[in-house]
Amino acid sequence: MTGIGTELLGVIAVGIGAAAVLYALQHLLSKMGIALPRRSLPAGIGLAMVIYSVWNDYAWHDRTVARLPEGVQILLVGHDSQPWAPWSYIWPVPVRIAALDPSRITETESGIRRAQIMLMDRRAPVLLVPQDFDCQQRLIRPANGDWATVSQDDPAFAAVCEIALPG
Repeated sequence: MTGIGTELLGVIAVGIGAAAVLYALQHLLSKMGIALPRRSLPAGIGLAMVIYSVWNDYAWHDRTVARLPEGVQILLVGHDSQPWAPWSYIWPVPVRIAALDPSRITETESGIRRAQIMLMDRRAPVLLVPQDFDCQQRLIRPANGDWATVSQDDPAFAAVCEIALPG
């Protein structure tokens, strides 16, 4: 099942659970002589679903990082804001992660290092992108691409070239 399908099932499950709890609470209160407005049940269900959805958006990053193998380095985290979530303009939602497993870096006899950059997106499968690094010349080559000069603050270059490889 896709990420969106799983999220939708989660929101529906929260709605059903909230409906059961709120219905029982409403029934208990009515037995005690306290009558709640009729709209409290659907409003409570909707509120529970929105709260779960917001929590799920913000918790994605921490859950994803926690599932990574030990030693994996986070290179970049991409954030986004959505018009249907106005609070995300104040607190942008993490939606992308670029990571590197240093234990999987290899080096050729000519000194070129190869690493698999993991690209994780909130609602897409993980992509493994092989990249070559010429640490001496400060060059990087994406898969099937041409060599390019690396910017001074490139986190992938720093992570790949500054690590001491066993050997």
